[in-house]
Amino acid sequence: MTNAPDPLVVTRVPDGASREPYVPLLLLADEPEPLRGYLNEGDLYVLQDPSGVPLGVTLVLPWHDEAATSELKAVAVDASSHNRGLGRRMLRGVLDDLRGRGKTRVVVGTSNAGIGQFAFYQKAGFRILCIERDYFTPEKGYDPDERENGLPHRDFVWFDQDLT
Repeated sequence: MTNAPDPLVVTRVPDGASREPYVPLLLLADEPEPLRGYLNEGDLYVLQDPSGVPLGVTLVLPWHDEAATSELKAVAVDASSHNRGLGRRMLRGVLDDLRGRGKTRVVVGTSNAGIGQFAFYQKAGFRILCIERDYFTPEKGYDPDERENGLPHRDFVWFDQDLT
């Protein structure tokens, strides 16, 4: 019995207009105003099915002045594809590529209300790094009344993973 190659492909998309078709997926991970501020920075990874339909996206940015560390700024999988392991597959492809490019650490943050995201990242090997209190403000483009899982978005919870 042989293992067939995975028909799903994770590719990098150059910055500029070629990223626009992926904005609807990226908006699942962040609000429009902050997203537009960083859309054409860093590397955009897309998980596609064999026909080229995007199933998930990950936007990766440099992390401050730490050259060997990257931030997963926006990670999203199409809602119709949830609970099929696609997020894990996409994340594995992204982390493998970052590791191959010499990155030794990756960080990712999410809202305190993102219970599903907490589980996803911890199952993928991430650990809680720190909490940035009172992060989700109108000044940063976030709706103060927005809730997830019945909880207000208030604090930003950071996770990290060693890639070595």
